[in-house]
Amino acid sequence: MRTLITFCFLSILCFGCQESSVGPVPGPVPGINTAAYKLEVVDSLAKSYHKGLRLMTVSAQYVNPIGTSGTWSYQYSDTSMPPTSYWFHSSFNMVIFDSTHATGVGSGFITQHWFNSDSALYISEQNGGTDFRSASPHCTISASVGIPVVPDPRICWYVTYRSVEDNTKSLMLIIDAASGEIITTYR
Repeated sequence: MRTLITFCFLSILCFGCQESSVGPVPGPVPGINTAAYKLEVVDSLAKSYHKGLRLMTVSAQYVNPIGTSGTWSYQYSDTSMPPTSYWFHSSFNMVIFDSTHATGVGSGFITQHWFNSDSALYISEQNGGTDFRSASPHCTISASVGIPVVPDPRICWYVTYRSVEDNTKSLMLIIDAASGEIITTYR
């Protein structure tokens, strides 16, 4: 019974805020399926496919207010012309290679330190996310980290809250993923 309760609790944590509970969230929680939780394993797998691959983005479509997700997607690319993207996915217990395709222009390689998704969501919750979830209790949260080529090539977290019932209601925060500074908020 204890195992079943633990499993149910972890399942709820892992699968987004489709029906979010409203209220303040605790600070960062290490060791749960965050964006960086399986990064070393993903990186190792990526390098086994092609030694020249470099990380470009990490993203998840359904993220909890504490920065965890059931699945994270990792985009790697090389410097060949035309560049090729390699997509990998991680969950609690596995890391898989998905596919390759031609890469377009739009983001640079992640070469600097970035803080994890739990910190990104903590900052987002403190800067409008909790209020958004209160006003739109049925919402989704997506998050990605990467470096845009323009206008400001610094590593950023993009956190988007979107109402399920009213697609005109959304909140997007762009956060400097090295300093935690809120760069822009779109409502």
